[in-house]
Amino acid sequence: MIDLVLVLVLLAYSVSGYRQGLALSALSLGGFVIGAFAGILAVPLLAERLEAGPQRSFAVLAAVLVLAWLGQVLGAMIGGRLRDQLPKGGARHVDQALGAVAGIVAAAVVMWFVGGALRSVPAVSSAIGSSRVLQGIDAVMPQKASTLASRFRESVAASDFPRVFSGAGPEQISPVDPPSESAVSAAVAKRVKAATVKITGDARKCGQTQEGSGAVVAPERVVTNAHVVAGVSRPQVQLGGTGRRYAGKVVLFDPQRDLAVIAVPGLPASAKPLPIGADIARGADAAFAGYPRNGPYVLGAARVRSVLRASGDDIYGKPGAVRRVYSLYATVQPGNSGGPVVDAQGALVGVVFAKSLDDANPGYALTMQEARSDIDAGIGAVDAVSTGGCAAG
Repeated sequence: MIDLVLVLVLLAYSVSGYRQGLALSALSLGGFVIGAFAGILAVPLLAERLEAGPQRSFAVLAAVLVLAWLGQVLGAMIGGRLRDQLPKGGARHVDQALGAVAGIVAAAVVMWFVGGALRSVPAVSSAIGSSRVLQGIDAVMPQKASTLASRFRESVAASDFPRVFSGAGPEQISPVDPPSESAVSAAVAKRVKAATVKITGDARKCGQTQEGSGAVVAPERVVTNAHVVAGVSRPQVQLGGTGRRYAGKVVLFDPQRDLAVIAVPGLPASAKPLPIGADIARGADAAFAGYPRNGPYVLGAARVRSVLRASGDDIYGKPGAVRRVYSLYATVQPGNSGGPVVDAQGALVGVVFAKSLDDANPGYALTMQEARSDIDAGIGAVDAVSTGGCAAG
C-alpha cells in the first residue's frame, strides 16, 4: 500500500515539474536541500530539550521540514523569474520535459530523506522498511547524502538503541522455533544473576539520566554498551539492581562496536565474573539477563536466529559500523542494553545491544568474536577515558 502511495506522489511531482519547468523545479529542490541542511545543523538544539521518543521525532522532523519548505519556496520564487525569461517555443518545451525529470528527482529525495528519518519510529518502521520504492531510491543515493541523512536520523531517533542495519530495506529475520524456557539450570541462573548489574548515570550535558545493564567479566570490571554510558563521567553500578551504588569510571569506550568497560573499585567479590565462552550457532538456546525499563532483574529465554555481519550505524547515528552479531528470538527492551547473553553453562557468549525495528521479538547481541578484544583491553585498562557526547536516541 505504501508503495502505491509513493508511486502516485512521484507521478504527481512529475506532472508538477512538467508544468513548472526545469529552472523552477531545480531551484525548488536546491532550496529544499539547503533549508533541510540548515535544519539539520540547528535541530540538535531542539532535540536536546526533548526526551527521546515519538514526540521528539515528530517535533524535530517538523522543524527540519519547515526550514526545508521555506528554502523550497525561496528557490521556487527565483526559479519562477528565470522561467518567465525563457522564450516560448522549443526552449520552453525542453525546459518542461526536463522539469518533469527534476520533479521525480525532487520527490525521490524528499521521500528518502523523510523515510529514513522515520525508520526508527515504531509506528511506521515496518511499513517503511518493506517499501520497494524506498529501497530502490536508497540503492542509488551517494554516500555523502547518506552521511548527511544520518546526522538528521541522530536527532530524530525515537529508538533507545543504535541501528543494526543501515538503509531503508527490511531486516532479514530468520525463522526459528521459540526458545526453551529451561535453557539454563537454577544453579546457572543464580550465578548469572550475581554477575549481572544495573548501570545508571547522569549525562549532564544532555540533561538526562541513562540506564542499562552490564556483566561482571573480571574483578572490578563490568562490560556494557557504549550507548549506556555515552556522555556519562561517573557511572553507578548496583548489584541486583538495588541497594548500594558503586561509583565507576569508564576505561574503554568503543562507539563503533557499541561496547564499554567500567572499572568499579570496591565491587564485592560476591559478583563473580562470568566465564568467557565461544560463539554459539543458529538454533542454539541461550538466556539473556538485565533490567528492562530500569526495573527489576529479569532472566529471559533466547534462541539464535542467525549469526551475521551487520553494516549499520555507530551509537551517534553515523553509518559504517560493521559488527558480527547474533539475531536472537528474544524480547529485548530498553534497559536490557549491555546485559549478558549466556549459554547453558552460564558462559558469556554475547552482549545485548539492540532490538528489531520491524518486529517485536528479534533482539540483537554482539558475539564474543566481536566483543572479546574490547573486553580484554578493558580488563587491562586502568585510566578513565572520554565517553564522548550523548548517543542517538
